[in-house]
Amino acid sequence: MGRWSGLLGMSVVGLLACGPGAIPATTDSVGGTLGSDPAVPTPPASSSGTGNTPPPGNAGTPGGAGVPEPGAYPPVQSRVPVFELRISPANLARLDAKPLEDVSVPAEVVLDGRAAPARVEYRGASTRTLPQKSFKIKLDKGHELEQRDQFELLASWYDSGKLTEKFAVDLYTALGLPVPSARYVRVSLNGQHNGLYLDMEHVGKEYLEHHELEKNSAIYRCGGRNCELTLEAGSHQDDFEKKTQESQDNSDLGAFLEWINRGDDAQFEEKLEQFVDVEAYLGNLAADMLISNIIIEDSRSYWIHEPRKDQWQYTPWDLNNAQMLAWRTWAPEDPPITNRWPQTFSLYDPLVQRVYEQRVTERPAYRPTWNVLNTRIWDRPALRARLLAKLEAALAGPFSQARASAHIDALWAVVGPEMARDPYASPAHVARARDFLQRYVRERRAFLLQTLGELKNHGTGPLVIQTVSAGSKGYVELYNRGTSAVSLAGYELTNDLRATVRARLPSVTLNPGQRLRLAADGKTSEGATHLPFVLSRQGGEVGLFNGNRLSASGKPLVYGPEDVAYYGPLPSGMKYGRVTPGSEDFERQPTGS
Repeated sequence: MGRWSGLLGMSVVGLLACGPGAIPATTDSVGGTLGSDPAVPTPPASSSGTGNTPPPGNAGTPGGAGVPEPGAYPPVQSRVPVFELRISPANLARLDAKPLEDVSVPAEVVLDGRAAPARVEYRGASTRTLPQKSFKIKLDKGHELEQRDQFELLASWYDSGKLTEKFAVDLYTALGLPVPSARYVRVSLNGQHNGLYLDMEHVGKEYLEHHELEKNSAIYRCGGRNCELTLEAGSHQDDFEKKTQESQDNSDLGAFLEWINRGDDAQFEEKLEQFVDVEAYLGNLAADMLISNIIIEDSRSYWIHEPRKDQWQYTPWDLNNAQMLAWRTWAPEDPPITNRWPQTFSLYDPLVQRVYEQRVTERPAYRPTWNVLNTRIWDRPALRARLLAKLEAALAGPFSQARASAHIDALWAVVGPEMARDPYASPAHVARARDFLQRYVRERRAFLLQTLGELKNHGTGPLVIQTVSAGSKGYVELYNRGTSAVSLAGYELTNDLRATVRARLPSVTLNPGQRLRLAADGKTSEGATHLPFVLSRQGGEVGLFNGNRLSASGKPLVYGPEDVAYYGPLPSGMKYGRVTPGSEDFERQPTGS
Protein backbone atom coordinates (compact mmCIF):
# COMPACT_ATOMS: atom_id res chain seq x y z
CA MET A 1 0.00 0.00 0.00
CA GLY A 2 3.02 2.31 0.31
CA ARG A 3 2.00 5.77 1.49
CA TRP A 4 -1.62 4.67 1.74
CA SER A 5 -1.00 2.49 4.80
CA GLY A 6 0.61 5.41 6.59
CA LEU A 7 -2.10 7.76 5.46
CA LEU A 8 -4.80 5.62 7.04
CA GLY A 9 -2.94 5.75 10.33
CA MET A 10 -3.14 9.54 10.46
CA SER A 11 -5.90 11.32 12.33
CA VAL A 12 -7.30 13.50 9.59
CA VAL A 13 -10.07 16.04 9.51
CA GLY A 14 -11.31 18.05 6.54
CA LEU A 15 -13.75 20.86 5.99
CA LEU A 16 -14.96 21.80 2.53
CA ALA A 17 -15.49 25.50 2.24
CA CYS A 18 -18.32 27.50 0.94
CA GLY A 19 -20.96 26.32 -1.42
CA PRO A 20 -22.12 28.77 -4.08
CA GLY A 21 -24.06 31.86 -3.21
CA ALA A 22 -26.40 31.08 -6.09
CA ILE A 23 -26.84 27.81 -7.91
CA PRO A 24 -27.67 27.16 -11.55
CA ALA A 25 -31.14 26.02 -12.51
CA THR A 26 -31.87 22.38 -13.23
CA THR A 27 -32.96 22.95 -16.82
CA ASP A 28 -29.63 24.16 -18.17
CA SER A 29 -28.92 21.32 -20.53
CA VAL A 30 -31.84 19.09 -21.32
CA GLY A 31 -35.50 19.56 -22.02
CA GLY A 32 -37.56 16.54 -21.07
CA THR A 33 -36.26 13.02 -20.64
CA LEU A 34 -32.50 12.64 -20.83
CA GLY A 35 -31.45 11.98 -24.40
CA SER A 36 -34.72 13.26 -25.82
CA ASP A 37 -35.18 15.98 -28.40
CA PRO A 38 -33.83 19.42 -27.50
CA ALA A 39 -36.34 21.93 -26.26
CA VAL A 40 -35.90 24.52 -29.03
CA PRO A 41 -35.33 22.80 -32.40
CA THR A 42 -34.12 25.42 -34.87
CA PRO A 43 -31.91 24.80 -37.91
CA PRO A 44 -28.19 25.15 -37.16
CA ALA A 45 -26.35 27.99 -38.82
CA SER A 46 -23.96 27.13 -41.62
CA SER A 47 -20.37 26.86 -40.44
CA SER A 48 -17.40 28.41 -42.09
CA GLY A 49 -15.42 25.18 -42.35
CA THR A 50 -12.07 25.30 -44.05
CA GLY A 51 -12.42 22.09 -46.02
CA ASN A 52 -8.93 21.00 -44.99
CA THR A 53 -7.79 17.60 -46.21
CA PRO A 54 -6.22 15.31 -43.61
CA PRO A 55 -2.45 15.49 -43.25
CA PRO A 56 -0.49 12.37 -44.05
CA GLY A 57 -0.18 9.85 -41.23
CA ASN A 58 0.08 6.20 -40.36
CA ALA A 59 -3.24 4.39 -39.96
CA GLY A 60 -1.74 1.49 -38.02
CA THR A 61 -2.62 1.10 -34.37
CA PRO A 62 -4.76 3.79 -32.76
CA GLY A 63 -2.56 6.77 -32.17
CA GLY A 64 -0.05 5.41 -34.66
CA ALA A 65 -0.05 8.64 -36.63
CA GLY A 66 2.57 9.93 -34.23
CA VAL A 67 2.60 11.96 -31.03
CA PRO A 68 1.41 15.53 -31.67
CA GLU A 69 3.18 18.61 -30.43
CA PRO A 70 1.88 19.88 -27.07
CA GLY A 71 -1.45 21.61 -27.64
CA ALA A 72 -1.80 20.27 -31.18
CA TYR A 73 -4.44 17.88 -32.40
CA PRO A 74 -3.07 14.49 -33.44
CA PRO A 75 -2.60 14.01 -37.19
CA VAL A 76 -5.68 12.60 -38.89
CA GLN A 77 -5.31 9.13 -40.38
CA SER A 78 -4.72 9.01 -44.13
CA ARG A 79 -6.43 5.66 -44.71
CA VAL A 80 -9.15 3.55 -43.13
CA PRO A 81 -8.08 0.00 -42.16
CA VAL A 82 -10.48 -2.87 -42.78
CA PHE A 83 -11.71 -5.31 -40.13
CA GLU A 84 -13.30 -8.49 -41.45
CA LEU A 85 -15.37 -10.49 -38.98
CA ARG A 86 -16.10 -14.06 -40.02
CA ILE A 87 -18.73 -15.63 -37.78
CA SER A 88 -20.67 -18.77 -38.68
CA PRO A 89 -24.43 -18.28 -39.23
CA ALA A 90 -25.18 -20.45 -36.20
CA ASN A 91 -22.92 -18.42 -33.92
CA LEU A 92 -24.22 -15.15 -35.30
CA ALA A 93 -27.72 -16.37 -34.51
CA ARG A 94 -26.57 -17.06 -30.94
CA LEU A 95 -25.44 -13.45 -30.59
CA ASP A 96 -28.67 -12.11 -32.03
CA ALA A 97 -30.82 -14.36 -29.86
CA LYS A 98 -29.54 -12.78 -26.64
CA PRO A 99 -28.06 -9.37 -27.53
CA LEU A 100 -28.31 -8.06 -23.97
CA GLU A 101 -26.22 -10.90 -22.54
CA ASP A 102 -22.45 -11.28 -22.73
CA VAL A 103 -22.55 -14.17 -25.18
CA SER A 104 -19.13 -14.91 -26.68
CA VAL A 105 -18.71 -16.92 -29.89
CA PRO A 106 -15.68 -18.11 -31.89
CA ALA A 107 -14.78 -16.13 -34.99
CA GLU A 108 -11.97 -15.31 -37.36
CA VAL A 109 -10.80 -11.72 -37.43
CA VAL A 110 -8.91 -10.33 -40.41
CA LEU A 111 -7.25 -6.92 -40.08
CA ASP A 112 -5.80 -5.54 -43.29
CA GLY A 113 -5.31 -9.06 -44.61
CA ARG A 114 -3.84 -10.65 -41.45
CA ALA A 115 -6.05 -13.25 -39.78
CA ALA A 116 -6.33 -14.50 -36.20
CA PRO A 117 -8.81 -16.69 -34.29
CA ALA A 118 -10.85 -14.84 -31.69
CA ARG A 119 -13.88 -14.68 -29.45
CA VAL A 120 -16.43 -12.02 -30.39
CA GLU A 121 -19.37 -10.61 -28.46
CA TYR A 122 -21.70 -7.66 -28.70
CA ARG A 123 -20.77 -4.76 -26.43
CA GLY A 124 -22.34 -1.67 -24.94
CA ALA A 125 -25.00 -0.95 -22.34
CA SER A 126 -27.94 0.71 -24.09
CA THR A 127 -26.91 0.03 -27.70
CA ARG A 128 -27.04 -3.75 -28.05
CA THR A 129 -30.49 -3.82 -29.63
CA LEU A 130 -29.70 -1.17 -32.24
CA PRO A 131 -29.51 -2.19 -35.92
CA GLN A 132 -25.74 -1.65 -36.11
CA LYS A 133 -23.99 -3.64 -33.39
CA SER A 134 -20.75 -2.82 -31.60
CA PHE A 135 -18.22 -5.61 -31.04
CA LYS A 136 -15.76 -6.66 -28.37
CA ILE A 137 -12.98 -8.86 -29.78
CA LYS A 138 -10.50 -10.94 -27.81
CA LEU A 139 -7.93 -12.83 -29.86
CA ASP A 140 -7.07 -16.38 -28.86
CA LYS A 141 -4.09 -16.78 -26.57
CA GLY A 142 -0.78 -16.32 -28.37
CA HIS A 143 -2.25 -14.26 -31.22
CA GLU A 144 -1.81 -10.56 -31.85
CA LEU A 145 -2.74 -8.10 -34.58
CA GLU A 146 -0.76 -4.87 -34.60
CA GLN A 147 0.63 -5.79 -31.15
CA ARG A 148 -2.87 -5.95 -29.69
CA ASP A 149 -5.01 -8.86 -28.59
CA GLN A 150 -8.24 -7.03 -27.68
CA PHE A 151 -10.34 -4.62 -29.71
CA GLU A 152 -13.38 -2.46 -28.97
CA LEU A 153 -15.23 -1.66 -32.21
CA LEU A 154 -17.85 1.03 -31.63
CA ALA A 155 -20.66 1.39 -34.17
CA SER A 156 -21.71 4.84 -32.86
CA TRP A 157 -25.14 4.34 -34.46
CA TYR A 158 -26.72 7.17 -32.46
CA ASP A 159 -24.09 9.67 -33.67
CA SER A 160 -25.32 11.23 -36.93
CA GLY A 161 -21.85 11.69 -38.39
CA LYS A 162 -19.75 9.50 -36.07
CA LEU A 163 -17.65 12.53 -35.20
CA THR A 164 -18.34 13.02 -31.49
CA GLU A 165 -16.18 10.45 -29.75
CA LYS A 166 -13.25 10.73 -32.15
CA PHE A 167 -13.23 14.51 -31.88
CA ALA A 168 -13.42 14.22 -28.08
CA VAL A 169 -10.49 11.76 -27.99
CA ASP A 170 -8.43 14.04 -30.21
CA LEU A 171 -9.32 17.08 -28.08
CA TYR A 172 -8.26 15.31 -24.88
CA THR A 173 -5.06 14.26 -26.65
CA ALA A 174 -4.38 17.84 -27.74
CA LEU A 175 -4.79 18.89 -24.11
CA GLY A 176 -2.17 16.33 -23.08
CA LEU A 177 -4.59 14.12 -21.15
CA PRO A 178 -4.48 10.35 -20.67
CA VAL A 179 -7.19 8.90 -22.89
CA PRO A 180 -7.57 5.70 -24.91
CA SER A 181 -6.58 6.33 -28.50
CA ALA A 182 -9.02 5.81 -31.35
CA ARG A 183 -9.12 5.53 -35.13
CA TYR A 184 -11.73 4.91 -37.79
CA VAL A 185 -11.99 1.45 -39.33
CA ARG A 186 -14.23 -0.15 -41.93
CA VAL A 187 -15.95 -3.33 -40.73
CA SER A 188 -17.32 -6.17 -42.82
CA LEU A 189 -19.39 -9.00 -41.38
CA ASN A 190 -19.26 -12.28 -43.30
CA GLY A 191 -18.35 -10.46 -46.49
CA GLN A 192 -20.99 -7.73 -46.16
CA HIS A 193 -20.00 -4.11 -45.56
CA ASN A 194 -21.17 -3.23 -42.05
CA GLY A 195 -20.20 0.43 -41.97
CA LEU A 196 -17.72 2.82 -40.37
CA TYR A 197 -16.63 2.06 -36.81
CA LEU A 198 -14.40 3.60 -34.18
CA ASP A 199 -11.60 1.29 -33.04
CA MET A 200 -11.18 2.36 -29.42
CA GLU A 201 -8.10 1.28 -27.50
CA HIS A 202 -8.88 -1.34 -24.85
CA VAL A 203 -7.87 -0.32 -21.32
CA GLY A 204 -5.86 -3.29 -20.06
CA LYS A 205 -2.27 -4.46 -19.87
CA GLU A 206 -1.51 -3.20 -23.38
CA TYR A 207 -2.81 0.23 -22.43
CA LEU A 208 -0.30 0.36 -19.58
CA GLU A 209 2.52 -0.36 -22.01
CA HIS A 210 1.36 2.00 -24.74
CA HIS A 211 0.91 4.86 -22.26
CA GLU A 212 4.17 4.19 -20.38
CA LEU A 213 2.53 3.31 -17.08
CA GLU A 214 4.03 0.81 -14.65
CA LYS A 215 3.34 -2.65 -16.03
CA ASN A 216 2.22 -3.99 -12.65
CA SER A 217 -0.32 -1.20 -12.17
CA ALA A 218 -3.75 -2.06 -10.83
CA ILE A 219 -6.58 -1.01 -13.16
CA TYR A 220 -9.93 -0.44 -11.48
CA ARG A 221 -13.05 0.14 -13.56
CA CYS A 222 -15.92 2.12 -12.08
CA GLY A 223 -19.07 0.13 -11.42
CA GLY A 224 -22.37 0.83 -13.09
CA ARG A 225 -24.18 4.02 -11.97
CA ASN A 226 -21.11 4.83 -9.90
CA CYS A 227 -17.64 6.45 -10.30
CA GLU A 228 -18.55 8.64 -7.31
CA LEU A 229 -15.44 7.70 -5.27
CA THR A 230 -17.55 7.14 -2.17
CA LEU A 231 -16.38 4.82 0.59
CA GLU A 232 -18.89 2.15 -0.44
CA ALA A 233 -21.13 1.53 -3.41
CA GLY A 234 -24.83 2.08 -2.83
CA SER A 235 -27.43 -0.65 -3.16
CA HIS A 236 -28.41 0.86 -6.52
CA GLN A 237 -24.82 0.69 -7.82
CA ASP A 238 -22.13 -1.78 -8.84
CA ASP A 239 -18.74 -1.68 -7.14
CA PHE A 240 -15.35 -1.19 -8.80
CA GLU A 241 -14.20 -4.02 -11.05
CA LYS A 242 -10.50 -4.89 -10.89
CA LYS A 243 -9.06 -5.53 -14.37
CA THR A 244 -5.40 -6.28 -13.55
CA GLN A 245 -3.50 -7.58 -10.50
CA GLU A 246 -6.65 -9.49 -9.58
CA SER A 247 -4.79 -11.81 -7.21
CA GLN A 248 -3.94 -8.89 -4.92
CA ASP A 249 -6.42 -7.37 -2.50
CA ASN A 250 -8.05 -3.99 -3.03
CA SER A 251 -6.54 -2.31 0.03
CA ASP A 252 -4.93 0.36 -2.16
CA LEU A 253 -8.34 1.34 -3.52
CA GLY A 254 -9.86 1.32 -0.05
CA ALA A 255 -7.16 3.63 1.28
CA PHE A 256 -7.54 5.94 -1.73
CA LEU A 257 -11.29 6.26 -1.18
CA GLU A 258 -10.82 6.74 2.56
CA TRP A 259 -8.46 9.64 1.95
CA ILE A 260 -10.70 11.32 -0.64
CA ASN A 261 -13.65 11.23 1.75
CA ARG A 262 -11.80 11.92 5.01
CA GLY A 263 -8.67 13.84 4.01
CA ASP A 264 -7.70 16.96 5.94
CA ASP A 265 -8.66 20.09 4.00
CA ALA A 266 -5.65 21.95 5.37
CA GLN A 267 -3.36 19.53 3.50
CA PHE A 268 -5.70 18.51 0.72
CA GLU A 269 -3.86 20.16 -2.18
CA GLU A 270 -0.48 18.93 -0.98
CA LYS A 271 -1.63 15.34 -0.53
CA LEU A 272 -3.56 15.37 -3.78
CA GLU A 273 -0.37 16.26 -5.64
CA GLN A 274 1.31 13.21 -4.12
CA PHE A 275 -1.43 10.67 -4.64
CA VAL A 276 -3.13 11.73 -7.91
CA ASP A 277 -1.96 12.93 -11.32
CA VAL A 278 -3.55 16.29 -10.52
CA GLU A 279 -2.63 18.09 -13.72
CA ALA A 280 -4.27 15.34 -15.76
CA TYR A 281 -7.34 15.18 -13.55
CA LEU A 282 -7.89 18.94 -13.60
CA GLY A 283 -7.39 18.86 -17.36
CA ASN A 284 -9.97 16.12 -17.64
CA LEU A 285 -12.50 18.21 -15.69
CA ALA A 286 -11.84 21.13 -18.02
CA ALA A 287 -12.24 18.89 -21.07
CA ASP A 288 -15.51 17.54 -19.67
CA MET A 289 -16.75 21.13 -19.62
CA LEU A 290 -15.77 21.63 -23.25
CA ILE A 291 -17.57 18.57 -24.60
CA SER A 292 -20.51 18.81 -22.15
CA ASN A 293 -19.84 15.36 -20.77
CA ILE A 294 -22.88 13.85 -19.05
CA ILE A 295 -24.00 10.64 -17.33
CA ILE A 296 -20.42 10.02 -16.18
CA GLU A 297 -21.80 7.65 -13.57
CA ASP A 298 -22.66 5.30 -16.45
CA SER A 299 -19.35 5.69 -18.30
CA ARG A 300 -17.51 2.99 -16.35
CA SER A 301 -14.30 4.97 -16.58
CA TYR A 302 -11.01 3.82 -15.01
CA TRP A 303 -8.68 4.61 -12.13
CA ILE A 304 -5.14 3.24 -12.47
CA HIS A 305 -2.78 2.85 -9.50
CA GLU A 306 0.96 2.74 -10.20
CA PRO A 307 2.43 0.98 -7.13
CA ARG A 308 6.02 2.25 -7.34
CA LYS A 309 4.99 5.88 -7.71
CA ASP A 310 2.02 5.21 -5.43
CA GLN A 311 0.01 7.51 -7.65
CA TRP A 312 -3.44 7.30 -9.24
CA GLN A 313 -4.42 8.33 -12.76
CA TYR A 314 -7.92 8.74 -14.15
CA THR A 315 -8.72 7.42 -17.63
CA PRO A 316 -12.08 8.48 -19.11
CA TRP A 317 -14.35 6.19 -21.11
CA ASP A 318 -17.57 6.62 -23.10
CA LEU A 319 -16.88 10.15 -24.26
CA ASN A 320 -19.75 9.70 -26.71
CA ASN A 321 -21.96 10.49 -23.71
CA ALA A 322 -21.03 14.11 -24.39
CA GLN A 323 -23.93 16.41 -25.07
CA MET A 324 -22.24 17.63 -28.24
CA LEU A 325 -23.49 14.38 -29.82
CA ALA A 326 -25.61 14.92 -32.95
CA TRP A 327 -28.39 12.45 -32.15
CA ARG A 328 -29.82 10.72 -35.19
CA THR A 329 -33.05 10.24 -33.22
CA TRP A 330 -33.57 14.01 -33.37
CA ALA A 331 -34.83 15.85 -36.42
CA PRO A 332 -31.88 16.58 -38.74
CA GLU A 333 -32.31 20.33 -38.33
CA ASP A 334 -32.36 20.32 -34.51
CA PRO A 335 -29.58 22.45 -32.97
CA PRO A 336 -26.94 21.34 -30.47
CA ILE A 337 -27.45 21.83 -26.75
CA THR A 338 -24.65 24.10 -25.57
CA ASN A 339 -25.72 25.39 -22.14
CA ARG A 340 -24.71 22.40 -20.01
CA TRP A 341 -23.60 23.77 -16.63
CA PRO A 342 -19.80 23.35 -16.33
CA GLN A 343 -19.44 21.91 -12.79
CA THR A 344 -19.69 18.42 -14.19
CA PHE A 345 -20.53 15.42 -11.99
CA SER A 346 -20.09 17.37 -8.77
CA LEU A 347 -22.48 18.32 -5.98
CA TYR A 348 -22.94 21.60 -7.89
CA ASP A 349 -24.10 19.99 -11.14
CA PRO A 350 -27.80 20.54 -12.01
CA LEU A 351 -27.79 17.30 -13.99
CA VAL A 352 -27.53 15.45 -10.65
CA GLN A 353 -31.11 16.61 -10.06
CA ARG A 354 -32.37 15.64 -13.50
CA VAL A 355 -30.85 12.17 -13.42
CA TYR A 356 -32.07 11.55 -9.88
CA GLU A 357 -35.65 12.60 -10.59
CA GLN A 358 -35.79 10.36 -13.64
CA ARG A 359 -34.07 7.29 -12.22
CA VAL A 360 -35.63 7.20 -8.76
CA THR A 361 -38.97 6.44 -10.41
CA GLU A 362 -37.37 3.44 -12.11
CA ARG A 363 -35.21 2.35 -9.14
CA PRO A 364 -36.63 3.48 -5.76
CA ALA A 365 -33.27 2.83 -4.07
CA TYR A 366 -31.51 5.28 -6.40
CA ARG A 367 -29.67 8.12 -4.67
CA PRO A 368 -28.27 11.41 -6.02
CA THR A 369 -25.04 10.57 -7.82
CA TRP A 370 -21.96 12.82 -7.99
CA ASN A 371 -18.22 12.60 -7.55
CA VAL A 372 -16.62 13.43 -4.20
CA LEU A 373 -13.24 14.45 -5.63
CA ASN A 374 -14.81 16.78 -8.20
CA THR A 375 -16.78 18.45 -5.43
CA ARG A 376 -13.76 18.92 -3.20
CA ILE A 377 -11.76 20.41 -6.07
CA TRP A 378 -14.46 23.00 -6.72
CA ASP A 379 -14.45 23.91 -3.03
CA ARG A 380 -10.70 24.43 -2.69
CA PRO A 381 -9.77 27.92 -3.96
CA ALA A 382 -6.30 27.03 -5.26
CA LEU A 383 -7.47 23.90 -7.09
CA ARG A 384 -10.48 25.73 -8.50
CA ALA A 385 -8.23 28.50 -9.83
CA ARG A 386 -5.96 25.94 -11.52
CA LEU A 387 -8.95 24.19 -13.05
CA LEU A 388 -10.38 27.40 -14.48
CA ALA A 389 -6.96 28.41 -15.80
CA LYS A 390 -6.89 25.14 -17.74
CA LEU A 391 -10.36 25.85 -19.09
CA GLU A 392 -9.31 29.30 -20.29
CA ALA A 393 -6.16 27.89 -21.89
CA ALA A 394 -8.20 25.27 -23.74
CA LEU A 395 -10.68 27.89 -24.97
CA ALA A 396 -7.77 29.92 -26.33
CA GLY A 397 -5.99 26.84 -27.69
CA PRO A 398 -7.35 23.54 -29.07
CA PHE A 399 -10.98 24.54 -28.45
CA SER A 400 -10.66 27.87 -30.22
CA GLN A 401 -13.12 28.13 -33.08
CA ALA A 402 -10.44 28.17 -35.76
CA ARG A 403 -8.43 25.20 -34.49
CA ALA A 404 -11.40 23.03 -33.55
CA SER A 405 -13.19 23.71 -36.85
CA ALA A 406 -10.06 22.93 -38.84
CA HIS A 407 -9.70 19.59 -37.08
CA ILE A 408 -13.37 18.77 -37.59
CA ASP A 409 -12.92 19.50 -41.29
CA ALA A 410 -9.90 17.20 -41.39
CA LEU A 411 -11.86 14.41 -39.69
CA TRP A 412 -14.76 14.92 -42.06
CA ALA A 413 -12.49 14.44 -45.05
CA VAL A 414 -12.07 10.86 -43.78
CA VAL A 415 -15.54 10.32 -42.35
CA GLY A 416 -17.68 11.90 -45.05
CA PRO A 417 -16.90 9.44 -47.87
CA GLU A 418 -17.22 6.49 -45.48
CA MET A 419 -20.60 7.63 -44.16
CA ALA A 420 -21.86 7.94 -47.72
CA ARG A 421 -21.55 4.17 -48.03
CA ASP A 422 -22.38 3.17 -44.45
CA PRO A 423 -25.50 0.96 -44.81
CA TYR A 424 -26.88 2.12 -41.46
CA ALA A 425 -26.37 5.88 -41.87
CA SER A 426 -29.17 8.45 -42.18
CA PRO A 427 -28.22 10.65 -45.16
CA ALA A 428 -30.28 13.60 -43.90
CA HIS A 429 -28.44 13.54 -40.57
CA VAL A 430 -25.04 12.89 -42.14
CA ALA A 431 -25.46 15.97 -44.34
CA ARG A 432 -25.64 18.22 -41.26
CA ALA A 433 -23.22 16.44 -38.94
CA ARG A 434 -20.11 18.55 -39.55
CA ASP A 435 -21.97 21.86 -39.32
CA PHE A 436 -23.69 20.62 -36.15
CA LEU A 437 -20.39 19.95 -34.38
CA GLN A 438 -18.80 23.19 -35.54
CA ARG A 439 -21.85 25.12 -34.38
CA TYR A 440 -21.62 23.31 -31.05
CA VAL A 441 -18.01 24.48 -30.61
CA ARG A 442 -18.92 28.06 -31.46
CA GLU A 443 -21.89 28.27 -29.09
CA ARG A 444 -20.31 26.22 -26.31
CA ARG A 445 -17.30 28.52 -26.29
CA ALA A 446 -19.58 31.53 -25.95
CA PHE A 447 -21.50 29.93 -23.08
CA LEU A 448 -18.36 28.95 -21.16
CA LEU A 449 -16.83 32.40 -21.57
CA GLN A 450 -20.03 33.92 -20.18
CA THR A 451 -20.01 31.65 -17.12
CA LEU A 452 -16.34 32.08 -16.18
CA GLY A 453 -17.07 34.95 -13.83
CA GLU A 454 -19.68 32.98 -11.92
CA LEU A 455 -17.39 29.95 -11.72
CA LYS A 456 -14.60 32.09 -10.31
CA ASN A 457 -17.00 33.39 -7.65
CA HIS A 458 -17.91 29.89 -6.49
CA GLY A 459 -17.72 29.62 -2.73
CA THR A 460 -18.48 33.24 -1.87
CA GLY A 461 -21.89 32.67 -0.27
CA PRO A 462 -22.59 34.38 3.06
CA LEU A 463 -23.73 31.38 5.13
CA VAL A 464 -21.03 28.86 6.06
CA ILE A 465 -20.35 25.99 8.43
CA GLN A 466 -17.96 27.54 10.92
CA THR A 467 -17.26 24.65 13.30
CA VAL A 468 -17.89 20.91 13.58
CA SER A 469 -17.72 18.90 16.80
CA ALA A 470 -18.42 15.15 16.88
CA GLY A 471 -19.71 12.71 19.48
CA SER A 472 -22.76 12.67 21.74
CA LYS A 473 -22.13 16.29 22.77
CA GLY A 474 -21.21 17.40 19.27
CA TYR A 475 -22.58 20.35 17.38
CA VAL A 476 -22.53 22.27 14.11
CA GLU A 477 -21.99 26.01 14.22
CA LEU A 478 -23.18 28.23 11.37
CA TYR A 479 -21.84 31.71 10.65
CA ASN A 480 -23.06 34.61 8.53
CA ARG A 481 -19.96 36.12 6.96
CA GLY A 482 -21.97 38.32 4.62
CA THR A 483 -23.07 41.93 4.88
CA SER A 484 -26.83 41.29 5.09
CA ALA A 485 -29.07 39.36 7.46
CA VAL A 486 -29.96 35.80 6.41
CA SER A 487 -33.19 34.08 7.46
CA LEU A 488 -32.73 30.36 8.14
CA ALA A 489 -36.40 29.63 7.45
CA GLY A 490 -36.48 26.60 5.17
CA TYR A 491 -32.76 25.82 5.51
CA GLU A 492 -31.73 22.24 6.22
CA LEU A 493 -28.75 20.32 7.64
CA THR A 494 -27.76 16.73 6.99
CA ASN A 495 -24.98 14.32 7.89
CA ASP A 496 -25.57 12.44 4.61
CA LEU A 497 -25.01 14.58 1.51
CA ARG A 498 -27.01 12.17 -0.65
CA ALA A 499 -30.01 12.11 1.67
CA THR A 500 -33.19 13.56 0.21
CA VAL A 501 -34.79 14.19 3.62
CA ARG A 502 -32.89 16.60 5.88
CA ALA A 503 -33.31 18.32 9.24
CA ARG A 504 -35.15 21.65 9.04
CA LEU A 505 -33.51 24.51 10.93
CA PRO A 506 -35.33 26.90 13.25
CA SER A 507 -36.76 30.00 11.58
CA VAL A 508 -34.28 32.45 13.02
CA THR A 509 -32.34 35.25 11.37
CA LEU A 510 -28.56 35.52 11.45
CA ASN A 511 -27.26 39.07 11.24
CA PRO A 512 -23.84 39.77 9.71
CA GLY A 513 -21.15 38.30 11.96
CA GLN A 514 -23.65 36.28 13.98
CA ARG A 515 -23.36 32.54 14.76
CA LEU A 516 -25.86 29.79 15.53
CA ARG A 517 -24.87 26.60 17.35
CA LEU A 518 -26.98 23.50 16.65
CA ALA A 519 -26.59 20.49 18.93
CA ALA A 520 -25.86 17.31 16.93
CA ASP A 521 -27.06 15.01 19.70
CA GLY A 522 -30.13 13.33 18.17
CA LYS A 523 -32.37 14.82 20.90
CA THR A 524 -34.94 16.71 18.84
CA SER A 525 -37.40 16.59 21.73
CA GLU A 526 -35.22 19.09 23.57
CA GLY A 527 -35.85 21.91 21.14
CA ALA A 528 -35.53 23.32 17.63
CA THR A 529 -31.76 23.76 17.91
CA HIS A 530 -31.21 20.02 18.40
CA LEU A 531 -30.48 18.00 15.27
CA PRO A 532 -31.79 14.45 14.68
CA PHE A 533 -28.33 12.97 14.24
CA VAL A 534 -25.02 12.48 16.05
CA LEU A 535 -21.78 13.13 14.19
CA SER A 536 -19.43 10.14 14.23
CA ARG A 537 -15.98 10.59 15.74
CA GLN A 538 -14.67 8.32 12.97
CA GLY A 539 -15.37 11.01 10.39
CA GLY A 540 -18.26 12.04 8.23
CA GLU A 541 -19.88 14.85 6.30
CA VAL A 542 -22.24 17.74 6.96
CA GLY A 543 -24.21 19.68 4.37
CA LEU A 544 -26.19 22.91 4.60
CA PHE A 545 -28.96 23.24 2.01
CA ASN A 546 -31.54 25.92 1.24
CA GLY A 547 -34.77 23.94 1.24
CA ASN A 548 -36.65 26.87 -0.29
CA ARG A 549 -35.04 26.16 -3.65
CA LEU A 550 -36.93 23.74 -5.86
CA SER A 551 -36.25 22.06 -9.19
CA ALA A 552 -38.17 22.85 -12.36
CA SER A 553 -40.57 20.05 -11.46
CA GLY A 554 -41.14 21.43 -7.96
CA LYS A 555 -38.99 18.86 -6.16
CA PRO A 556 -36.52 19.70 -3.35
CA LEU A 557 -32.99 20.12 -4.64
CA VAL A 558 -30.52 17.28 -4.13
CA TYR A 559 -27.58 19.38 -5.38
CA GLY A 560 -26.22 22.88 -4.84
CA PRO A 561 -25.63 23.15 -1.06
CA GLU A 562 -24.78 26.40 0.65
CA ASP A 563 -21.80 24.73 2.30
CA VAL A 564 -20.33 21.27 2.86
CA ALA A 565 -18.04 19.88 5.54
CA TYR A 566 -16.01 16.68 5.27
CA TYR A 567 -14.30 15.77 8.51
CA GLY A 568 -12.07 12.88 9.51
CA PRO A 569 -11.46 11.11 12.85
CA LEU A 570 -12.05 13.72 15.55
CA PRO A 571 -11.05 12.76 19.12
CA SER A 572 -12.85 13.82 22.25
CA GLY A 573 -11.97 17.32 23.38
CA MET A 574 -11.29 18.60 19.86
CA LYS A 575 -13.37 20.50 17.33
CA TYR A 576 -12.60 21.51 13.78
CA GLY A 577 -13.29 24.93 12.36
CA ARG A 578 -12.16 27.98 10.49
CA VAL A 579 -9.09 29.73 11.87
CA THR A 580 -10.93 33.05 11.76
CA PRO A 581 -14.68 33.47 11.23
CA GLY A 582 -15.64 32.89 7.60
CA SER A 583 -12.07 32.29 6.40
CA GLU A 584 -10.88 29.52 4.09
CA ASP A 585 -8.23 28.23 6.52
CA PHE A 586 -9.05 25.48 9.01
CA GLU A 587 -7.52 23.96 12.09
CA ARG A 588 -8.25 21.74 15.07
CA GLN A 589 -9.09 23.56 18.26
CA PRO A 590 -9.84 22.51 21.85
CA THR A 591 -13.60 22.28 22.35
CA GLY A 592 -13.38 24.86 25.13
CA SER A 593 -11.88 27.54 22.91
